[in-house]
Amino acid sequence: MNGKMRKGSAYGWLFQRISGIFLAFFLILHVQVLHFTKDWKIDFSVVASRLESTGWVIFYLIFVPAGLFHALNGAWQIVHDYRPQAQTSKAVKTLLWILGIVISVWGYYLIFTFNKGA
Repeated sequence: MNGKMRKGSAYGWLFQRISGIFLAFFLILHVQVLHFTKDWKIDFSVVASRLESTGWVIFYLIFVPAGLFHALNGAWQIVHDYRPQAQTSKAVKTLLWILGIVISVWGYYLIFTFNKGA
């Protein structure tokens, strides 16, 4: 086994931990707001009104890339553990990048669609 660590994999390791910390915070906030509020009612109008608030927009603008990075980098690490051939590795990495970009654009589009004031 080659003991060398590339700089990119060290950054992936670090950002995986940072995004995990963000996601833990987001999960706690999510549970508190959605499950421990006085008037526990979730429907389309409640979600839409929440997304008109600048604070919630900022929350989701951080949440979307943190969640996507954490999920897709985790998937990449699982693939990487199997030590695929270079061509397969490049194809999977390209697919994950495309998937991440498409879902990010879609998520941001939805956030800004609800936030008409932005």
